[in-house]
Amino acid sequence: MYTFNIKEEGPDPDIIITRSLLALAAVASLFFRTDINNIINLTAALLLLCAAIFIRAILVKLSGKKMVLLLFSASLLFIATHAITFPVILLVYGYLAKFFRKQPIIQIAVSGVTIKKLFSTTLYKWSEISNVVLKDNLLTLDFKNNKLIQVAVDEKHTTTNEQEFDEFCLRYT
Repeated sequence: MYTFNIKEEGPDPDIIITRSLLALAAVASLFFRTDINNIINLTAALLLLCAAIFIRAILVKLSGKKMVLLLFSASLLFIATHAITFPVILLVYGYLAKFFRKQPIIQIAVSGVTIKKLFSTTLYKWSEISNVVLKDNLLTLDFKNNKLIQVAVDEKHTTTNEQEFDEFCLRYT
């Protein structure tokens, strides 16, 4: 059996989730405020909104330590709202987001080709496939119904002899 980790071509889901959490924290600091500390609430909201906008640059400076940013944001949110609920929710969702993220995987075995994504797993039998080729870390699945799937293989996590793999696939297509 051959297993290929797929490179994600789109935007990083971690960035999107963290940006959303920070934007929601900014909104929470504006709406759930005390009248005594309006300037503190506005400052916290502005800082959280700026952090949401510049999240990618901030995470590069922090070397990818998202939890440090979320701890700082939770502290700022606590100061602004004086409620422990919002910072705890922010931290819990920020921590749990990494468990829900699953890198797409393609497994090729005698039984067929299995594509595993976050919410689905699809098995294609060899009878449905016309050709499977691995060339220069690009995996191509050509189906008999003219469907074509091409994905970039993550070479850091996948090491496969291309010739051996292509010979294996030729036996079943």
